[in-house]
Amino acid sequence: MMKISVAVLASAAVATAQTCALPSSYRWSSSGVLATPKSGWVSLKDFTVAPYNGQHLVYATTHDTGSSYGSMGFSPFSDFSQMASASQNTMSASTVAPTLFYFAPKSIWVLAFQWGGTSFSYKTSTNPTNVNGWSGTQTLSTASVNSGTGAIDQTLIGDSSNMYLFFAGDNGNIYRSSMPIGNFPGSFGSTYTTVLSGATNDLFEAVQVYKLKGQTKYLMLVESIGSQGRYFRSYTATSLGGSWTADKTSESNPFAGKANSGATWTNDISHGELIRSSSDQTMEVDPCNLRLLYQGRSPSSGGDYGLLPYRPGLLTLTNPGTPSGGTTGNPTTTTNNPTTTTNNPTTTTNNPTSSSGGCTVPMWGHIELPDVLDLYRKTATLAISSRRPKANTPDEMNEG
Repeated sequence: MMKISVAVLASAAVATAQTCALPSSYRWSSSGVLATPKSGWVSLKDFTVAPYNGQHLVYATTHDTGSSYGSMGFSPFSDFSQMASASQNTMSASTVAPTLFYFAPKSIWVLAFQWGGTSFSYKTSTNPTNVNGWSGTQTLSTASVNSGTGAIDQTLIGDSSNMYLFFAGDNGNIYRSSMPIGNFPGSFGSTYTTVLSGATNDLFEAVQVYKLKGQTKYLMLVESIGSQGRYFRSYTATSLGGSWTADKTSESNPFAGKANSGATWTNDISHGELIRSSSDQTMEVDPCNLRLLYQGRSPSSGGDYGLLPYRPGLLTLTNPGTPSGGTTGNPTTTTNNPTTTTNNPTTTTNNPTSSSGGCTVPMWGHIELPDVLDLYRKTATLAISSRRPKANTPDEMNEG
């Protein structure tokens, strides 16, 4: 009977592991302003966030009251309700529009950023909580694109074979470079492929790319400019080196924007990141529990872009898609059927130089030790009862 009980318990544990499809439309709830900049800064923006020892580790861009951008990191905090009281630590070096992650193959933290001497740069550290303990600046990319800003807003992600650099240009294009994962960290050189093209305001900046937990599927977010403020479009792919298919690409039905954010303090849903389930280079997110740390601002603010009073806010998805991988319960949403696909990506080389190279949706809630023991007890009782033909009372049967 012990074998039967162990099998039942093992089956219960396996059945709890599920993932979720992306919903047919996204609906969010929003926090209010999570933190205000310390004295001398007018904005906190361009957030990157990674899990760190069970807490959230956030880096961001700052802007002073004049004309200068800067960089900072929050002390780690356990819940976003604590972000307002977390210390805001000034960086001595500027790492604008940062991307933070742990590169597991070499056990090193990486902080990538723009405007560091080349198009994109990076620093490394073994202690990412020390904002001034990063290495010297290294070249990440020398890519050059035809736009007023040049290459802007990098993000990085890896699979089992390669590391990928995605970036924008404020010009209606999204670009991709790659290198063997064994060569990272290092320079991607100047070669890139154009993976999305469209109107400037549709494919503007702040590109992000994530792997969906429990799936061979990737999610790309791109910030767009709409008539009612900044919003995010979304695209999906089955491989990081492949083509991208439209998911939600309109201001009226966006991935996240004024139309569906639930936010009352901002119209803009702008540059930030999804909360990841892992800190490593896979950039994995849980599609059953999507949350977006974003920058927003008062709708009455205006003027010079650098002086806009951006603040952090948090979106929480209220309608995850259909669960899969076990008992699904009563799902209320269905998967989306994308209708637009980008094909035939083009590759551009600017004087190339060689580079250095489930969500758990539980069936019965969380299974704690007492629950396991109780399940074993009930299974054992039923098994023993079945060996006493005359003793199967209604109470005994109900207990099983």
